[in-house]
Amino acid sequence: MNKAKWSSKLKKALSPLPREEREKISEYYEEMYLDKRDAGLEEEAILAEFGPPEEAAKRFLQEYPTQKSKKGNAVGRFFLALILFLFVGLPVAAVLFALAVTGAALFLSGFAIAAAGIADIAYFIVQICVSGAGGAFVAHIGIGLAAVGAGCLLIPLFLYLTKKLFILCGKLFAVTGRFIRGKREAL
Repeated sequence: MNKAKWSSKLKKALSPLPREEREKISEYYEEMYLDKRDAGLEEEAILAEFGPPEEAAKRFLQEYPTQKSKKGNAVGRFFLALILFLFVGLPVAAVLFALAVTGAALFLSGFAIAAAGIADIAYFIVQICVSGAGGAFVAHIGIGLAAVGAGCLLIPLFLYLTKKLFILCGKLFAVTGRFIRGKREAL
């Protein structure tokens, strides 16, 4: 077996460790190999001194309690996430539901106001035709036009607020997912 094959088997055997730890161990053996080669030892003798790569990896795996600590952290993060869900998540979900209902109401109210304005304009046009043009009838046509305009302004406002709400919820879910998985990444 040559050094490249030995290093490859070592890395494979160290796969349960984090990448940084695997790299440190590989660098450690690389430095030892170079020092022994500079001292005059041949590749076969150096690798024989290192022993089988699986045994070398086993020594490091026994010293590095990754599986237990990761499992413990995962269980702890799960229970913390469960508690957060019960005492924070459910109220947040209720608020998000209330915001969704409010947004839907705002959206529908925009159409309702616009429809009411159109109905108001049509009604008072009929009144002007039947009773003649009076100041009150003309004023109601203006009120109807204002209602149509207000309704048309509420619809884009709803769409904008809904988009921002969904973006915020997406970021919140992404941060929560990274927290549960134990990754500390910036947004």
